[in-house]
Amino acid sequence: MGDLLSPVHLLLLFLIILLLFGGRKIPEAMRGLGEGIRSFREGMSGNSAVATATPPASPAQAPAPSGITAKQGSASQIVLNWNTSPGASSYNVKRSGTSGGPYTQIASTAATNFTDSGLATGTKYFYVVSSYNAGGESSDSAEVSGTPS
Repeated sequence: MGDLLSPVHLLLLFLIILLLFGGRKIPEAMRGLGEGIRSFREGMSGNSAVATATPPASPAQAPAPSGITAKQGSASQIVLNWNTSPGASSYNVKRSGTSGGPYTQIASTAATNFTDSGLATGTKYFYVVSSYNAGGESSDSAEVSGTPS
């Protein structure tokens, strides 16, 4: 009884498998077992014949918004409008006190307009807008300026 792989034990194991799977299922089960072992060995050695999926391409960035305008709104407001940028999910509105920047993002919106309020009257403000989507943020639009009164 000391050896688990004695001929008697192997015969009993074979009979149990035969009873569980039936005579016709044994070759099919052994073929599946062989394929599984072969696939495991190939995977461990790095010689896998399984094709690996190429990651999907990143979505393209939306172009920068065009047609941006800045108009004086009511007291201490500047109203910005721009054209829809194809593929954009939102727009980042940026402002500076000097032409050419540096710009600070003051809003993110899905709309194609924004009203900047609470501004100092008589001060000139400079604006750019960028579009944003899953591909990232676009470059800035052309700069526009406005002076609230």
